[in-house]
Amino acid sequence: MNETNIAEALSEAQGVKGPGSDDPKKLSLDALALLVNTKRVRDLEDRAKAQYQELKNRQAEVRFLHKLLKVVNASTDSKGGFSASSNEELKTLLREADAMGVHIPEGKTSFTKEEKERLVDNVRLTCEDLNLQNEMQIQTITRLTHERYEAFQLARAILKPLNDDKVNKARAIAGR
Repeated sequence: MNETNIAEALSEAQGVKGPGSDDPKKLSLDALALLVNTKRVRDLEDRAKAQYQELKNRQAEVRFLHKLLKVVNASTDSKGGFSASSNEELKTLLREADAMGVHIPEGKTSFTKEEKERLVDNVRLTCEDLNLQNEMQIQTITRLTHERYEAFQLARAILKPLNDDKVNKARAIAGR
């Protein structure tokens, strides 16, 4: 790790004050290891939170498309088609779905059975695409969470021997 990264870790660390705390060359090995690991854990946590928020937003889109399918199914007449001309909620849902990337013919409010089936297929395909992206993002979040856990373990693996060494030295000085 270069001095720039150490300086970044120092500037982001909170609660570490004392003589020489602004100069990485004057910090103890324990403090430096703690700062570096703290920065790593925070970075991983921030990245995981951002990924989770993105996943949550995409899942909201999937829920919206499922709601659209429910409303379309509820509006379907006995011939298999439907009309959104008298249903403002359905018109709004269709406009929003079109803005999300589901192909809906512009200005169309009445659909025949075949047109409805194509519309439902378009919505389902969009849902499948979003769900596939969600699955891949879940893997990324899992990886980041695992890396964060490993960073905690690394901090423990570094700091515990250093602390044990200090305790042993103190015991040796005390004559025990």
